[in-house]
Amino acid sequence: MKPESDYKVGEFMNRDLVQVTPETPVKRCAEVMAAERVSSALITEKKRVLGIVTEKDLARKIVAKGLDAEEILAKDIMTTNVVTVSPDTSLYDAMVLIDKKKVKHLPVVDKNVVVGIITAMEILRIQPSYMEILANPIEKEKEGSEF
Repeated sequence: MKPESDYKVGEFMNRDLVQVTPETPVKRCAEVMAAERVSSALITEKKRVLGIVTEKDLARKIVAKGLDAEEILAKDIMTTNVVTVSPDTSLYDAMVLIDKKKVKHLPVVDKNVVVGIITAMEILRIQPSYMEILANPIEKEKEGSEF
């Protein structure tokens, strides 16, 4: 068994991605997420990540505002400054990034192409001790760090 510091995102990421286009109606996006039993959908074009829509986005940006999910498009509610990692990122560094950026989903990108996704919950299933990172935030990195 490898030391936990050698665990890489690429070994544990989910390769079965839920992807929709920017022009996909939000209702369809939600239907696909529900059918696939996932909490997010990547908004992509030619395998490049343009954004992400999460259950939280659907709840806060559509349902809570009483908007018509058939009329609103994924591009209208997606988060565009998507935080990503590479397959070579350690699980520990991925969890630190999740805490620092306050996200729950990390698309995995290799050579500008999305190849997978990993979530905070998936990392915690693999390495439960990393809950400590979320419970006791690590002192923030100095400016100029890789995160």
